[in-house]
Amino acid sequence: MQGKQSLHEPNIKKLYLYWDCTDMSGSNRDDFTPNNKRIMAERVSWKCSFPGCGRNTVGPHSDDPTKRINNGIAAHIHAAASGGPRYNPQMTPEERKHISNGIWMCRDHGNLIDTDYTVYSASTLLDWKAQAEKRAADSLKLPTEEFVNRDATLIQLGSGLIYFVHWNSIHAQNWSFELVAPLVGSQELLNNYVLEFDSLIEPEAYVVIESQGDARRILDIKIEISSSGKFILCISVDNKPVATNPYDLGANMALDNTGDIYIKNGTIAMVKGIDNAKQRISTCMSTIKGEISFAKELGSLATLYYNEYKHDLELLSRLILLELVRLSLIPMDQGGISDKRPSLHFVKRFTCVDIPSLELTHSRFKANIKLEWGNGDLWDGEIPIYVLKA
Repeated sequence: MQGKQSLHEPNIKKLYLYWDCTDMSGSNRDDFTPNNKRIMAERVSWKCSFPGCGRNTVGPHSDDPTKRINNGIAAHIHAAASGGPRYNPQMTPEERKHISNGIWMCRDHGNLIDTDYTVYSASTLLDWKAQAEKRAADSLKLPTEEFVNRDATLIQLGSGLIYFVHWNSIHAQNWSFELVAPLVGSQELLNNYVLEFDSLIEPEAYVVIESQGDARRILDIKIEISSSGKFILCISVDNKPVATNPYDLGANMALDNTGDIYIKNGTIAMVKGIDNAKQRISTCMSTIKGEISFAKELGSLATLYYNEYKHDLELLSRLILLELVRLSLIPMDQGGISDKRPSLHFVKRFTCVDIPSLELTHSRFKANIKLEWGNGDLWDGEIPIYVLKA
């Protein structure tokens, strides 16, 4: 083994299509300047940053030898105006129009990431931007150096495989990744997973993608070898489940900071709405996967990851994010309930996890989490996660 081993129709609104144009007078959009658009394009050699595309976006005008044609778009990663794709209200106007908030695309893919923006998250676009700029930088020198693992995203296959990968291409529900190196598992285990996929039990047939904050049931999977000798993992995925409103969760018994039922003035305290949702996240992550005898799928691998990777806070944060994404999007057996659904079905997307310290209080560490609730509201704050220390 290498590395560590363990165990819809889119609503198309022209207002939100980011064409390669100058700012319009009186507009409320925080658009890029023409100079920033040009630099953005030059930093990727005027090629589309969408994985698997790489289309050249500039060329000669066929009728006028003094002109050129630009078929590229400077797309906003976080929208230029309120209501747009991936809009972040916490950003300043200067941050929205800064070159770091843009990604260069051909017109087709620039429009695609905005009209179907629930699929293409900001973290995914930032990852693609970095990859495109790295490809352009590598093309300026020989020999080309490999990306280091820290520049790669993590994907998880079932409960026993986690790989560092780079996005290769994405076409609707057909995704492909260039394999970099295993983190959990090995190349041999991956080969077996692919070869034996048709006989896998349903709870193991899923993929989780760190950069996109996405997780899906796998319909088909295979490994191909590219013309340059790279191993390419090709996956066909199912539709994403629809997130629910956290305010529909109702009420539940409140828990104190030790995990016991909270008694206030002699009465069991209750939580509802967002407070109940936050408590559910903590409870799900604090339950050790497999410890519930009648529902082995429930729970998380937080304890395993804590004990295995506590020497590396950054990597541990990334692995906790994978678990949160899995729990929010992969339907699972709830223990006799006929309707399978994700444990954290009320979260639409987890976008970031940061664990500032491994200090345990009542056997719990605190994770700073950013997410989007099922009703579209954004939230960030601390979530305590119980671990059984080895």
